[in-house]
Amino acid sequence: MQTNYILWEYFINFLEVVLFYILMQSKLTLKKDCAHIQTKQFIYLLLRWLILCVLNMTDFSSMVILAISYAIEVGFALIFYDDAFLIRFFWGSMYTVICLVADYITLFIPQTFSHITSPDLLMGGALRMPFSLLYIALTAVLVFLLHCMSDRKIQLSVIQKISYFAICISGILIGHYIMVITLDAEKQFHDPDFTTKLVLVNLVFLILFLFLLLYIYQLGDSKAVNTALLEKQRLHELEEMEYKTLINTTEALREMKHDINIHLDVIQSLAANGKSDDLQTYINNYHHSLAQTHHLLSTGNTAIDCILSNKLDAAQKLDIQTEFSVLLPSNFSMDPLALSSLIGNMWNNALEACQRLQNTQPDTTPFIHFFIKPFQHMTLIHMENNYDSLIQQNGYFLSLKKDDSHGIGIKRMEDIVDEAGGIFQISTEDHIFTVHIMIPLKEAENEANNFNS
Repeated sequence: MQTNYILWEYFINFLEVVLFYILMQSKLTLKKDCAHIQTKQFIYLLLRWLILCVLNMTDFSSMVILAISYAIEVGFALIFYDDAFLIRFFWGSMYTVICLVADYITLFIPQTFSHITSPDLLMGGALRMPFSLLYIALTAVLVFLLHCMSDRKIQLSVIQKISYFAICISGILIGHYIMVITLDAEKQFHDPDFTTKLVLVNLVFLILFLFLLLYIYQLGDSKAVNTALLEKQRLHELEEMEYKTLINTTEALREMKHDINIHLDVIQSLAANGKSDDLQTYINNYHHSLAQTHHLLSTGNTAIDCILSNKLDAAQKLDIQTEFSVLLPSNFSMDPLALSSLIGNMWNNALEACQRLQNTQPDTTPFIHFFIKPFQHMTLIHMENNYDSLIQQNGYFLSLKKDDSHGIGIKRMEDIVDEAGGIFQISTEDHIFTVHIMIPLKEAENEANNFNS
């Protein structure tokens, strides 16, 4: 009979492992860069099952067993999944919490409605098997409810994260400690009513604790949503600035077109009067003033024309050497707003880096090289510039300016390229910052219109 009880406990522990694995798989994202990860998961969970089976048969205190089980479950979430650290910790902890809640509900029901004592429900007790099945069923229900809860991102400050870890760990330990006190009180005082009240108090505590963790989870999600909305607002402001730049450049070109008519009248008058020397002088002066005020581009794409005209003028005013070439495919059809934001961010980052280089290394000549050309069935957009230093955080290169809007430029470029189904690459060798972008063409044509500076 003792063997049957032991085998039953092994079976219950096995079901716990299965439910834990189901919850982790449904709420977390498995790592993709880990070889034989499913085999490693199986070995890890098998060891977890064996360790708990052995510990449950020893004289270790339940608090020690709980701590070991909790550490193993959180470790599993941290090792094999690729989500944010806080998300993995949350779901690794959540399974321990729902097991405690299910355990206390299982203890509360028989003591309240049938006046069954807790020894009958513990290992080796007469009612251990049916009520351990009830425990597993309740755990499965809670796992299913959490599985149905939508996945969210959590964003908390460092202090909030530390507070969350402390609340989570202390809540689990306190809940289990009250359970231990309840069982000891029943053995010492043999007062079923008092034991039932203690069980009820701890059950309410654990349920409230469960809702507290879910509430913190919701708050973290709300903060992440608000941060994303704020970032979108900043991106909108940046793109609005680029749009205004397009408008201003277009207006400047219109004014220049109007001025050309006046200049043509003067040239025509000088030519008609035979004043060839004055005519040549006038043309040379006009050509020089035109070169000083504007780069006149005509690639056939209004967004590229306006952005490059504006940025090349800005680079010239800052004494930054520039080289550019635009070989635009005839079937290039990227959204003008996205294209202006993409190229505008590329030039903004490059101009910012060159200005910083001028301040920190005055003897170094800053440069920007930019070109667009077709490559197979794609369009290659390439830019490189020299720089002095970079800051990288969470895989993103950040601006050193205090204005937060500059720090999201590269992330915005990545998003635009991703939306266009393209490839975005960055390299930083020999203090040369290179952006390499490949945008697929809608039609498989190799024809291109050559528009060089």
